[in-house]
Amino acid sequence: MMKTTIIYAHPWEGSFNKAILDEAAKAAGDCYVIDLYKDGFDPVMSEEDLALYSEGKSADPLVEKYNEILDDTNRIIFIFPVWWYDMPAIMRGFLDKVMLKGSAYDSDETGLHAVRNIEETYIFTTSSTSTDNLVHRFGDAVNGPIIGATFKAIGFHNAVWDNLGGIDGLGRQEREEHLAKVRTVLE
Repeated sequence: MMKTTIIYAHPWEGSFNKAILDEAAKAAGDCYVIDLYKDGFDPVMSEEDLALYSEGKSADPLVEKYNEILDDTNRIIFIFPVWWYDMPAIMRGFLDKVMLKGSAYDSDETGLHAVRNIEETYIFTTSSTSTDNLVHRFGDAVNGPIIGATFKAIGFHNAVWDNLGGIDGLGRQEREEHLAKVRTVLE
């Protein structure tokens, strides 16, 4: 059975990202939802966190909770806005702090090796700029560093990115069509 975890990062309940979250959670059925803002997750790596990091530990109790959830996950969905052509700081902090040695990866002289085997990975984002601009003009942060490097190293496989670009100029119909697409992809 596919156990899904959704990692969500948007501070405003009225955002379109929240509508995507609601649609994804319905399509996924029984799933975990990690709402980083509602949880009060602190994305900053503290000195205490860093002192424990090489041991695969964290001073933040949410990190342990999140890792327990991820240990029971084989499909993961990320939902966040693209701000300044990249993920929000809270999402970057999630990856920095939660992807611990021993639970997310191991390393040796040949590099990093994934510990987990997440079979399906989805990234649903929104951006003011077009997806084409994100990919071709502004460095393609999602396909490059996130999917091509980070997710590969931590065992988040078969990643699919779907961005709703130019969101500021879209009407209700385009937004509804996007929600239907999210539903179709995840069912």
